[in-house]
Amino acid sequence: MNEALPLFDEREKDESEYPIADSVLTLDVVSAFAGDRPITEAEKNFLDDLHKKRGGRFYTDLLYAVTHHLFSPTIAENLWNNILRHKYEMSTTMNRNIRIAVASLDYLSNLTGELHAATVIDEAHIAAIVNLSVHDNLTGLFNHAFCYQKVDQELKRHARYGTPVSLMMIDTDNFKELNDHFGHPEGDTVLAEIGKLLKEGARELDICCRYGGDEFAVILPQTDAHDAGILAERLRAKIEECKPKGHAMTFSIGVASCAETVCTSQNLVQKADTALYEAKRAGKNRVVVRP
Repeated sequence: MNEALPLFDEREKDESEYPIADSVLTLDVVSAFAGDRPITEAEKNFLDDLHKKRGGRFYTDLLYAVTHHLFSPTIAENLWNNILRHKYEMSTTMNRNIRIAVASLDYLSNLTGELHAATVIDEAHIAAIVNLSVHDNLTGLFNHAFCYQKVDQELKRHARYGTPVSLMMIDTDNFKELNDHFGHPEGDTVLAEIGKLLKEGARELDICCRYGGDEFAVILPQTDAHDAGILAERLRAKIEECKPKGHAMTFSIGVASCAETVCTSQNLVQKADTALYEAKRAGKNRVVVRP
């Protein structure tokens, strides 16, 4: 028996006029739903539940998985049914199964003109592009923009379910001196090593980001200020002890947690940044926590 494929991809929610589901359908399961392959009982149950939950937006989700374009719920169901009919007609004419992705491309490009200058691209390539867009090239950590997206996501979860979230802002002490003495290429190798040590020292659920320059951020889901402070001290000590690329270095860390006064990612970052500068003013190489 083949290993079961995931029913959906965990991706960021689209913040457009017609938001897609929190868990975006994969092309594979939509293909099964369209008859390209036998659908499993688990997939059928999942899709039935999603249909009940999403209503008309279910068809927006289906079309997004196939085309990566958003169609309004008012037209998506009719459009989906038209594409299925087109798929059946193409399959009958050509005497072979025409997959839903091909039928959609032909219908929306050649018959309705909804997609202009469409390009065929597989999901693996799309995933690679997305991966590049959210990661920092030097360290392999998530980048500045993705950091804000994930903080926003965790704050929404906090507002809805009351789950805590904390944020570390980490600054490499006296990094300019290292660059001035050893050169920027050596500084880059040190930053890459720090990124590696952060990922090794963080927990599986933590989200490590390069915030910019020699500054890093770690998002700590389901973690209150007290536990975040313990984790921050552990990371600070680990990186200092490991001496990235043989350089004796220290790190200042500011920690902040969500509270009633913290309602946006900018607020939480500013609060953690304030704690970081308190650590700097207090002599560096320390952790300051602001609940």
